[in-house]
Amino acid sequence: MGIKKKQSIYRDIAGEKKTREEPYEPPRGQQLFSGCLASLRYVVILFAVSILLSAFLLSFANDVFAFVKEEKTVTLTVREGETVDEIAKELQEADVIRYAFLFKLYMRVTENDEDIVAGEYEISSAMDYRAIAKTVGTKASVRESIDVVIPEGFTQDEIFRLLETKGVCPASDLYEAAAEYDFKYSWIMNREKGEKRLEGFLFPDTYTFYVGDNAPRVLGKFLANFNKKYDVDFKTRAAELEIDLADILTIASMIEAEAKTDEDRPYISSVIYNRLQSPDFPYLQIDATVLYAIGEHKTNITEEDLRYESPYNTYTHKGLPAGPICNPGMESIAAALYPEETGYYYYVAKPDGSHIFSETASQHQKAIEEAKRLFEEAETASETGED
Repeated sequence: MGIKKKQSIYRDIAGEKKTREEPYEPPRGQQLFSGCLASLRYVVILFAVSILLSAFLLSFANDVFAFVKEEKTVTLTVREGETVDEIAKELQEADVIRYAFLFKLYMRVTENDEDIVAGEYEISSAMDYRAIAKTVGTKASVRESIDVVIPEGFTQDEIFRLLETKGVCPASDLYEAAAEYDFKYSWIMNREKGEKRLEGFLFPDTYTFYVGDNAPRVLGKFLANFNKKYDVDFKTRAAELEIDLADILTIASMIEAEAKTDEDRPYISSVIYNRLQSPDFPYLQIDATVLYAIGEHKTNITEEDLRYESPYNTYTHKGLPAGPICNPGMESIAAALYPEETGYYYYVAKPDGSHIFSETASQHQKAIEEAKRLFEEAETASETGED
């Protein structure tokens, strides 16, 4: 509705009567009533907004401090590398918290998102944000840490025993996580679960662990390190060879276990590839696979050892063993990816750890006799105290 107007009569310069419209002004009482009504509306709106904001603030506070919540307990599985966003979403979907965005904000403001520990946790809706944050992550500054050197060629068993000895984690927990835990990496997801699932993937390096650490977190550090090494060049070369990752690591592990010098690695690799590609050599006959199969380190392998029945024994099973026999370093992985081009099918170790390589059985027999002579001379020198 427009503004009410009133008409007034006036005379112009010529003295003629004319009319004009002027704005209508309501009586003063009516003006006062309209002003009060507008003020009342403003107060009502302000009051409603205040109530709404208060309700939100109370709801936020209830979620943060868990003042009044329906009792509910869930098992939260935090995987290695999982983010605060993912954890917040899981907690909200489980009705433990109401506002995922608020939990994420709290974790970041308090810097609790920097050290989330993988594992399984019992989380209750009665826990406030602080308690949840403390449960799933503990600041590194309040935990004792230790550096552990993992040598190249260590088996999974040796690594787990070392970590237990250092106080990092019980070996039993590590075995359980290695066999069953759902790690996020596709190259692990595709592997069948079991005791030896991570053999070959526990990359040798120096690691910093917490004392009394969590098994999935510990193993996750190994896998994260390996994932960095498993780069585009690595994948491209494996594709060129038409060999999958597990087989590359299996070959690399045999190289690692057999080689004592970097110079020998690509030549040992060539022997393995040459035998795999030749119908005349169905068995790789790698001594290190026998030792892995029998689970014993020994200098002299017996005929009985060579006949030991195991999918890892390359004297009794054709082709590659059932999986990696240790955890190889980068030099051995590189040798598995880039074998030397040779006609070698045999090799035998000398006392200094290097090898004599041969193309034929007759050459190999002569190499064995030469190696035997060198060992006898070394033994004699040791007995007489000669250098």
